[in-house]
Amino acid sequence: MSTVALAGDWHGNTRWALARITEVAERGVALILHLGDFGIWPGTSGRVYLSKLEEACAAYGVGIWVTPGNHEDWGQLTRLWTDPAHVGRPLQLTKHIAVLPRGYRFELEGRSFVSLGGAPSVDLADRSRGMDWWPEEAITPEGVALVINDGYADVMLAHDAPLTPYEVDRVAYIRTHNEFGWPDDALAYARVGAELMHEAFLGVAPRLFAHGHYHVSGEATVRLPGRDYGTAIWSLNCDGVDGNVRYFDLRTAEPS
Repeated sequence: MSTVALAGDWHGNTRWALARITEVAERGVALILHLGDFGIWPGTSGRVYLSKLEEACAAYGVGIWVTPGNHEDWGQLTRLWTDPAHVGRPLQLTKHIAVLPRGYRFELEGRSFVSLGGAPSVDLADRSRGMDWWPEEAITPEGVALVINDGYADVMLAHDAPLTPYEVDRVAYIRTHNEFGWPDDALAYARVGAELMHEAFLGVAPRLFAHGHYHVSGEATVRLPGRDYGTAIWSLNCDGVDGNVRYFDLRTAEPS
């Protein structure tokens, strides 16, 4: 494996997801690292979505490892991760689709990765607890400490993004302009999550930080305090628009 695909939010959009799996396979890539709001959802619609994606993954020989977003069934995920058999381990939702717990680390071709999923839903006032919103979505200080204590990784996978000056321009614009008119308490909730992600990001100090969540594509290169290398920030767009998938060369640690 020399190249992996990174994908932004799919929101359970079956047609879009199947097209991206096909695209990835046609490029000869066998693994998608998904950055959340994948479509882990309760009920029949969630099961059908996973079933259709599993069929495509099996047919093409593609795996998907999900760093979960805020719009996932965190009730289901939390229950599974409290089972002693699953604590701290990826959840294998299907043969080819797995969900990564917070702080999970792995290596691909000698490159180290860490996953820190979840984010606050700024639209939580429009959602119903236990139906399409779960408080477990939020990153906790304990989760951040777990990530920081294990130190550096080459690549950090997340759903939310760190704060200024370590964000792409379009994310900074979204955060400062509030064009959707979110109420102050929702913005404060989102801010806390971003501050925790910011702390984790500085603690890991990766060479690449990739995230979704904001439904914009963009890229920036930043220099972290005390580091003699640059860090690339990738923001990936959502389903239905360009910039949803990017490719990462594991040999060169560059876009492919």
